[in-house]
Amino acid sequence: MQRNRQSAVSIIEGKRATKDFDVFLCHNGQDKPAVKQMAVQLMNSGILPWLDEWELRPGLPWQRALEEQIEKIKAAAVFVGKNGLGPWQQQELDAFLRAFVRRDCPVIPVLLPDAPQEPALPVFLQTMTWVDFRHADPDPLQRLIWGITGQRDREEWMHRTR
Repeated sequence: MQRNRQSAVSIIEGKRATKDFDVFLCHNGQDKPAVKQMAVQLMNSGILPWLDEWELRPGLPWQRALEEQIEKIKAAAVFVGKNGLGPWQQQELDAFLRAFVRRDCPVIPVLLPDAPQEPALPVFLQTMTWVDFRHADPDPLQRLIWGITGQRDREEWMHRTR
């Protein structure tokens, strides 16, 4: 376990040095605490998330900073909790997520544990395969990592095929 953690830390340090982000975390500001927890879990798995609070330098226009990274980020996770989509989140969806779709990058709807049973989502997100943190099985974190990287967790896959 410690070895995996050290490996993840080394991977994250290398990615951070080159600004090689794996996933853009699109979220309602009211869901920030849950999304930050998710970001930490992703980093512990060697996935470098782009999270506004961690990457946007105070005093500079956030749109430009995001535009500089958006063409290089490999996937987007759109988090939906009990608060639904926020106004800034809606703008991000409208403007920036088109770039992901155009580049054929995964756009992953992620239902947080407090998401309503029938969350209101834009039509194009309704057609995507979801990751649902309201249920423990199948493991939602492993499904999210699979969506981001395209690589399925071997142990999880072996467990499913038994």
